[in-house]
Amino acid sequence: MKRFFFVSLILVSAFFLLVGCQTTETLKSSITSKVTSFTSDVDPELYAQVPEDQREGFQEAESNMKLLEEKLKLAELKKDLASAREEYAGYTQDLAEKDLTAAVLNLDIVKLEAIDRAELGKKEKNIKNIAKLKTKKHEAEGDRINIEAKVTIAERKIKDLTQQIKEQEEKIGGMTSNVAETDETVSEPPVDEAKDQGTPPAEAEDEGKTEEPKPAE
Repeated sequence: MKRFFFVSLILVSAFFLLVGCQTTETLKSSITSKVTSFTSDVDPELYAQVPEDQREGFQEAESNMKLLEEKLKLAELKKDLASAREEYAGYTQDLAEKDLTAAVLNLDIVKLEAIDRAELGKKEKNIKNIAKLKTKKHEAEGDRINIEAKVTIAERKIKDLTQQIKEQEEKIGGMTSNVAETDETVSEPPVDEAKDQGTPPAEAEDEGKTEEPKPAE
């Protein structure tokens, strides 16, 4: 019987782990679809005909849009992580309840076996009751195997989401720096070389000359 439950645990765990991997991939595609579902009212073919020197503000606006897209992805990941943690807490509670149920049944089995050994009560009834309790205990143990597999999947999901959030935050950090650099480049006007030198060349030449005295009359 123990061997049967051990084999069942391996099979169930393998199945749920496969489902967990598919769930993670579905999650990634779901977030991507939400971001790319935004539509634009601008005709891309018409905009492609706009000369580069007339696309003022485009680079800054596009960089800001991409940054906000990634922030939306991060928000979705954090929301899914919260759900995964709540799911994990529910499974661990179910697991504790099944353990308590099995312990209660085991205690009743021990009591009935002691009664039977002492030749108390009716022998046939004792045997039937012991068999009934053992069946319920095995069912509880079988349910526990399924819940353990779900707990493992939830742990895997939490771990994957935590790693994705870390990577996403690092990505956003890099993009934020790039957007800031782009803003500085756009906001700084071109420097006039003549103004940058301070005194205009003509004035510099005048400063080097001394006024010649006029001849006495």
